[in-house]
Amino acid sequence: MTSYTGKATLLAEDGRKFDADAALTKDQSGNWRGTLAFHNATLVRQLINITDGHILVDGSPGEFIRPNTSDWTANTAGPFTMHILGSGPAPF
Repeated sequence: MTSYTGKATLLAEDGRKFDADAALTKDQSGNWRGTLAFHNATLVRQLINITDGHILVDGSPGEFIRPNTSDWTANTAGPFTMHILGSGPAPF
């Protein structure tokens, strides 16, 4: 299993970019998944309904789906976190 923990950029369909902390893993078959954490609490409304998108990890692109938009966590003490499933080659 390969993993990546570090910075990533979520690219929204409308062209907006959001900086995130990523914790991603890839298994031996190449399937990947993980979490994106956003530290700006004001982004919750903009990100809450995203169901798919693209991320950049050190300039490498990856596509993902977010099958459950109700799985997020956000509170005043921590970041907004979403769980994603990779679709295609991993960006790390």
